Amino acid sequence: MKKKLFVFLFLITLKITAQTTLKQFEINSKFIGETRNIKVSLPNQYENSIKRYPIVLILDDALLFETTNAIVNQLSNTTRMPESIVISISSREKHRNYFAPNLYNNNRDRSYNYGNHQEEFLQFLELELLPKIKKSYRINDFRTLIGFSPSSAFTLYTLMEKPDLFQAYICFAAGNIIGDGKQKGNRLIEDLEKFYAKNEIKQNYLYVVSGSLDADKQPYIDVNVRDFNKKLSKYNSEFVQTKAEILGGEGHTDVILMGLISAFNFIYPKEKWNVDYLELIKKKGTAKENITSFYKDLSNSYGFEIYPNVDRLYSMSCLKNVGRRLLSENRQNEAVELFEYWVKLYPNSHAAHFYLGIAQKETKNPSKALKSVKKAIALASKQNSNEAKKYKEALEKF
Repeated sequence: MKKKLFVFLFLITLKITAQTTLKQFEINSKFIGETRNIKVSLPNQYENSIKRYPIVLILDDALLFETTNAIVNQLSNTTRMPESIVISISSREKHRNYFAPNLYNNNRDRSYNYGNHQEEFLQFLELELLPKIKKSYRINDFRTLIGFSPSSAFTLYTLMEKPDLFQAYICFAAGNIIGDGKQKGNRLIEDLEKFYAKNEIKQNYLYVVSGSLDADKQPYIDVNVRDFNKKLSKYNSEFVQTKAEILGGEGHTDVILMGLISAFNFIYPKEKWNVDYLELIKKKGTAKENITSFYKDLSNSYGFEIYPNVDRLYSMSCLKNVGRRLLSENRQNEAVELFEYWVKLYPNSHAAHFYLGIAQKETKNPSKALKSVKKAIALASKQNSNEAKKYKEALEKF
């Protein structure tokens, strides 16, 4: 089963590579005294849209970037989470342990011997990296921070020091870490309990996971996970959610794949996100009204604007395919309205303009149809898309 999952991940990574756009830049940080390379993976069609996106910030580039990028894009492509900008920070001479808090290991009765320079790295994120990202890209205010093992300790530190800097925190291989603390006998579990008790947090998701193979070697991980859920679950609400779990059959690093899927399902539950556009267009009201109403409710629950999927393979739950269904049902005006909304979200999408033109033709509005298809041809030609030929052939039939 695990082998099949990795083959699946490899295949979707190949697909996603062609769909996303990778940008890179460097920051010479005065706070951490190093130059760091930053990778930014932009969603498919980012350049053609006006949308704003949440970000997923990864602290372990070599270990997490490719896998996270693939999973985020696969889930967003299938309307299981919002399209997101995935960002990672490269490592340099100063190891990730250097910037992790030096906790005390209660079970081994010794300190972690981490660098304890977490304050500098937090300043780097807050005052250098995030402002640069905000200035350079269209982002909204929903940010996810992901750490693994030592960087999970930093992730938990960030949560308690700057709770509003990120809205979701994912900690891999951290079932042991939550049972340790700043001093001997102190546990982060109780620190987190006090944190949630005294702070009025606007929005927060905290997910902690370890693999069962780690828990088999360190039985106290089971105790930590049980205590974490027992003590923190009482603070769970509509906008604050916490969860720790152990994933069966997973080890220290291979917990990442299934952990990512579980973490994003925790933040974006499939029961909440799964939607059948064909069912929505059967309801009273126009197709656009019903589809946008669903996403308005979803947006209100997260505090940022969430958009419908515009194009999916083998699914009717996207604007393109459900719009074509409307045309087949002689609901041409609704199709035009839906495709106009697609153009509004993606003004530089040649496909959006083309399908709008097709719908306008069906409403006996040839002048608007010609204008839309010509716009599609111009955009496709400018973007060196092979679709330009198809659009020209369609124009000839007009």
